[in-house]
Amino acid sequence: MGTGTVVGETEQAVPAYGLSGLGRGVWRLGGVSAELEVRGGKVALGWRDAAGRAVRGVPGCVRREHAGELAPLRAAVRDIEQALAAQAARLEREFLRGRPWAYDAWRERCLDHPLVGTLARRLLWTVDGAACAHTDGALRTLTGERVDAGRAVELWHPLGRDRAEVAAWRTRLERHGITQPFPQAHREVCAAEPAAGHLLREDRFDARARALGWRYTPGDGARGSATRDLTHWGVRAELPIEAVPYAGGRALAPGVPRFHPLGSAGVPPLVVSEVGRDVGLLVDAAGIGNDAAPAGGQDRALWASCAFGELTPAARTRRDVLTRLLPRLAVGDRCRTEGRFLHVSGVRHAYRIHLGSGRVLLPGDRHLPLATAGSRAPQPSWLPHEGDRMLSVVLGTAQLLARDSEITDPTIVAQL
Repeated sequence: MGTGTVVGETEQAVPAYGLSGLGRGVWRLGGVSAELEVRGGKVALGWRDAAGRAVRGVPGCVRREHAGELAPLRAAVRDIEQALAAQAARLEREFLRGRPWAYDAWRERCLDHPLVGTLARRLLWTVDGAACAHTDGALRTLTGERVDAGRAVELWHPLGRDRAEVAAWRTRLERHGITQPFPQAHREVCAAEPAAGHLLREDRFDARARALGWRYTPGDGARGSATRDLTHWGVRAELPIEAVPYAGGRALAPGVPRFHPLGSAGVPPLVVSEVGRDVGLLVDAAGIGNDAAPAGGQDRALWASCAFGELTPAARTRRDVLTRLLPRLAVGDRCRTEGRFLHVSGVRHAYRIHLGSGRVLLPGDRHLPLATAGSRAPQPSWLPHEGDRMLSVVLGTAQLLARDSEITDPTIVAQL
């Protein structure tokens, strides 16, 4: 992806937050032990008595004799969870950092770090070009060979990789039950394509764009733009935007991303792919299809074209993931993916759940305005990565509708 072996200051500055082992910390409060354990992006707090037996809840002796130590312990749980989210976001930004780590420094500050290591060991890496992942207690290639030394380390990206290799890594992660902290093995490889048929809410677009490193400029009239400077690559990405009337105000129609090289090196394919992925994420986060449907007229037609329109790259990846996950669901034999939808066969109806918006269509293209309560339904024992809220919504809604004869909520029943 790049040249050099620079290790950024952020890798050196990450504290261990009191963790004494990889994702684990033990605090003694009298004869009782408090145990913190990082589980994915969350932190579990458990207790053991003086005999080493696990106990539920905070022991009474701790409440009586160590009440002053409880608040800092609970604060540590919150701090670690916030740090995990921040470090996961930082690691994901490394795709566009363009500079590899020196192996020894990466090993110390990333793979073996008590906090960062819980993220790094769920990701794929290349060491001197050899793709590897931490499985069975060591860094290993797809063929199982250990990787114990090297010079330059980079995050693995599916761009330019053989399809068989990508599929093999996905299978490997699934077999080991590894949920990645962000999409990597299932990361979209994108072209600079238009977000056809999608309209965006301006406030949500602005907030999400800033979170992704873009700067939105509304412009003087109907046309504006969002830009992202990728200075290491010598590129500025620009997303043209046109404002259109919608629901008494206006919505934004994004165009095709443009690239402005700041030098003579051109635009690397990785930059094109990651910018295209950003555009898809902006559409998914800010699309008007996320809102309640307008009453009727032209606004209703515009809303429906977005709520049930063409899938973004992230939604197409979601379709692939769902196809793989369905056999793990108790209702999987009543579900199938096709086109833009997850089709669900209930007792009352056959349903179509849009894979981008999570919106549901009944027969005759009648919209079923379900709340996202279905996302609280049990999830499969394994998900390929964290951070896809819509995947959970679609899975939960499918499980709800596949058992539609068991629905008792009168508001939902009245609409079926």
